[in-house]
Amino acid sequence: MVSLTQRYYRSLYEIAAVVNSAGTPESVLEAIVKTVAEALKAKGCSLMLLTPDREALLHTVAYGLSDWYVRKGPLSADKSISQALEGKPVAILNATEDERVQYREQAKQEGIASMLSAPVLLKSDVVGVIRVYTATQHDFTADEIYFVQAVANLGAIALENARKLEQCFTEVDKLEEERRQFVRFLSVVAHDLQSPLVATQSLLSYIVDGYTGDITDGQTDLMQRGIRRIDELLTLITDLLDIPRIEAGQLTREMQELSLSTVVKQAVVGLDSVARQKGIALEVELPESSPTVYASSRRLQQVLNNLISNAINYTREGTALVRVKECDNEIAVEVIDTGIGVPPGELPRLFDDFFRGSNAGKKGTGLGLSISKRIIEAHGGKIWVESPCPETGKGSRFTFTLPKNGRLGRNPE
Repeated sequence: MVSLTQRYYRSLYEIAAVVNSAGTPESVLEAIVKTVAEALKAKGCSLMLLTPDREALLHTVAYGLSDWYVRKGPLSADKSISQALEGKPVAILNATEDERVQYREQAKQEGIASMLSAPVLLKSDVVGVIRVYTATQHDFTADEIYFVQAVANLGAIALENARKLEQCFTEVDKLEEERRQFVRFLSVVAHDLQSPLVATQSLLSYIVDGYTGDITDGQTDLMQRGIRRIDELLTLITDLLDIPRIEAGQLTREMQELSLSTVVKQAVVGLDSVARQKGIALEVELPESSPTVYASSRRLQQVLNNLISNAINYTREGTALVRVKECDNEIAVEVIDTGIGVPPGELPRLFDDFFRGSNAGKKGTGLGLSISKRIIEAHGGKIWVESPCPETGKGSRFTFTLPKNGRLGRNPE
């Protein structure tokens, strides 16, 4: 037979496990009041927090009490919990007649006979009260009071964890908003730069083509360098303008049912000559069926071009493979290379804006993969990288998935 002390310790252990779990603050507090009521075989238990002005207590979570009783009104921080507010537990034998109880008539209607309140201390400050309710008059023992106070201390830890979690969420929201503002700012700047850059490039091309008269080979070389640099800037501008468009959901306007195999073939054909010039074999594996997705062909081409180009650029010799695999509810596209791979410590950051691997070497905007990630997620899919490739032990394997037949990405009409 389990003794009372053993039952209390077991309950404390269970509550401690819940407090240290990854549950939501509300679920943790609900588990605490339920465990206390069951351990003491009481009618119910509630946890109340002080209002900011410290003049009243409000029910935060409750177990075993009716909604009517919980919502009867705020509990004044007066004589009924004066000892609790001083950091001491307070037991009330007759809750229906004791003048310290504010809602005596309501307690009678609820079937509450006795109460035990213990302060919830957060860094030496009383922030609330945990209260136990019994259906029959009960003279709480020292062990029971000690148990409830111990639970109140665990409740304080849960509240502290909840506050820290809320602060983290607030910080994350703040950082995300700052990031969005920064991207919007870059987009505005990029848009304003686009027109004069295009005009400048046109003028340089006009000179190189000889429309203004003959120029020397050295002058031609300088002009062509300038044209290439402007091309790089225009690519960056296009990338910067893509980000807010994707995040604003504009891709849905471009989506339609299409054959993924057809899109993959077009991307491979477009880059096959580039691969052959480097002596790299660009291979493709497609399923016998032609899986259908609800997507933007142009944007999927953008993702595939980025992944295949990277595979070619960062492979000195060997092969680059594009493989389409059909699963139950989704379709997976893999781009596998035998190239330089990605340093393990940089894998978590590879899809971040403006991030470039330390071994990349070649110039780029650092936006290609982050934009690819946005495009795939806008289609209801996922994208990730493994390096080295598990199949070959070298290079990298980039994989993205798309819902089959658009069942995740298509909006109901």
